[in-house]
Amino acid sequence: MLRPYAHIQIIMTDTPTLHAALEAALAQAIGQPVEVRDLAMIVGGSSQETWRLDALVGGGPQQGLQRLIMRRPLGGSIYESSLDLQREYAALSAAVATGVPSPQPFALLPDLLGGPASLVERLDAESIGRKLVREPRWAEARTMLPAQMGAALAAIHRVDLVAHGLLGLLPAPAPGQTPAQARMAQIEAELDRIDEPHPALELCLRWLRRNEPPPPARLVLVHGDYRIGNILVHPAEGMVGVIDWEFTHIGDYAEDLTWGQIREWRFGVDQLKLGGIGQPAPFYTAYAQHGDLPVNKERTHYWEVMGNVWWAIGTLNQARRHLRGEERNIEFASLGRRAAEIELEALRLLRSRTSTE
Repeated sequence: MLRPYAHIQIIMTDTPTLHAALEAALAQAIGQPVEVRDLAMIVGGSSQETWRLDALVGGGPQQGLQRLIMRRPLGGSIYESSLDLQREYAALSAAVATGVPSPQPFALLPDLLGGPASLVERLDAESIGRKLVREPRWAEARTMLPAQMGAALAAIHRVDLVAHGLLGLLPAPAPGQTPAQARMAQIEAELDRIDEPHPALELCLRWLRRNEPPPPARLVLVHGDYRIGNILVHPAEGMVGVIDWEFTHIGDYAEDLTWGQIREWRFGVDQLKLGGIGQPAPFYTAYAQHGDLPVNKERTHYWEVMGNVWWAIGTLNQARRHLRGEERNIEFASLGRRAAEIELEALRLLRSRTSTE
């Protein structure tokens, strides 16, 4: 049997202060007594502190076991537009209510030892990209993933923004501004904060301004980080959940269609453009079959360039989180050097001008 979140290495065990505070906060949030067991910090994620735990809820014969993942903020964020836990939890809840396969929300704690925490269902699944794209155990799942990812993405883009109260809650283009213009404005602001020369990114920005496609037919809920590494996979069932909603916003559907094709997310299996597990064609086909928005090569090529530029910004910002002391982390420190590789990929895309599938 697959162990829950089998890839995750436990790096820190239960702390009495957090344990007691969590039991009290959960009991208050759900209105029932709670006993927390096996609380341990785990490796996973670059924006949130992640813990696993079991919770016995209720008393007597009605007592039930909940297997949970808890997330708490780390210092700083990758982007200025990153969601706080409260808004991320709202986006996840809306997606689950729409039928998107994702861990079930369990509780949102506004104040746990001075900061928020969110708890969701813990699934028996794997998310580590390098394992999913390389190990034989996941070979069967890899054949299913492109179509499953396309169908799930179509469901994300069907979320009713008004019915779920997401308009005004999530980042969105300003009135009269297209999603592409909104993202370019964010890139320019982030580059100003980085305050060092990146001529390749400036060149890409100029191309993006000159080649903007028409606005999409409608704005959708954009996951913002839809890729291998942010989906939970079972070896026999394939994709069972979408995780990490902190970059969710309102925008152009093509952003989600292309983010998972960035070379970084292929985990060394570069010949398989869709996250190292396949080619984009079956992913696009399933998306079109389950949704009502067209897959257009010009639009996807444009957003693939945009995605590379945006992730180059992300790597530079991660390095600065370490250098500024917001979150001392050797992985963050090492990410800055990879910006040059991503810049090179963006320049290659400019030369090709057409998407390769």
